[in-house]
Amino acid sequence: MLIIFSNTLFVKIRERGKMKRKGLYRPTVEDAIEIGGIETLHPGGFALTKRTAELAALREGLKVLDVSSGRGTQSIFYSKEFGVDVTGVDISEEMVKTAADNADKAGMSHKVQFGLGDSQCLPFEDNTFDVAINECAVGIPDDSQKVLNEMVRVVKPGGRILIHESTWRVRLSKEEKDEFAERYGTTPLEFEEWRVMLEKAGVNNIVYEFEQWSKPEMFWKIRKDRDVRHWFFTMTIPEKLTTLKRIFARYGMNGVVTVMKNERVFYRTVLQGKLGYALFKGEK
Repeated sequence: MLIIFSNTLFVKIRERGKMKRKGLYRPTVEDAIEIGGIETLHPGGFALTKRTAELAALREGLKVLDVSSGRGTQSIFYSKEFGVDVTGVDISEEMVKTAADNADKAGMSHKVQFGLGDSQCLPFEDNTFDVAINECAVGIPDDSQKVLNEMVRVVKPGGRILIHESTWRVRLSKEEKDEFAERYGTTPLEFEEWRVMLEKAGVNNIVYEFEQWSKPEMFWKIRKDRDVRHWFFTMTIPEKLTTLKRIFARYGMNGVVTVMKNERVFYRTVLQGKLGYALFKGEK
């Protein structure tokens, strides 16, 4: 179901602060995923989505907010498997429409609804949801702290907040981190930075899982339709060609060259053990 939230945010997104990324290496890895239009999951794939649901203790009757819900894959899964009522919110109108269509096709539109909104200024009243989940999208907006603050705000006292995000496994210079974030299209943080930000947002009793989701293969086992055994085969050859054709149409040959280098830098960083992935759960 596609809904329009009764909040002025839908009409005019709040002005943002200073950009934390400058768009130096567009199209980024994240840009390529969206441009390709191919369904990919976050690192860890459905195994991590299932683990997130387990930690959230999802059960029938709970109201769940899926922040930056994308094509709605996780929202539909939560509702179908656990009987929860899910509201998904995303800043992309195209994603919201696609998610609503996917819910209709799955026969879940009576339990899952989607609407347009900014994760940095959620269009909901305080203390609305039992659980708020953000899968791999806290680091994309300009202000990740605002995203976490908003998730806590809209959750009821005693409710649960869960995120999983790209997390540095080693200490790197600011210059290395900044360049990687520009190429990736999202901003990884160190483990302690994520923990401190969650606490600052008002999250208590934080538990986490880090090492098991940081194995390099977790970054390419991201397909819903098949198991991927090597990063090069995350996309099939026809999928790669289609994506590169679309990138060429939008960015020209320089864009094609840039995105191919971005991909190499991304996977090299993962294979070198510098980048990992962490799951966090806490309570309001």
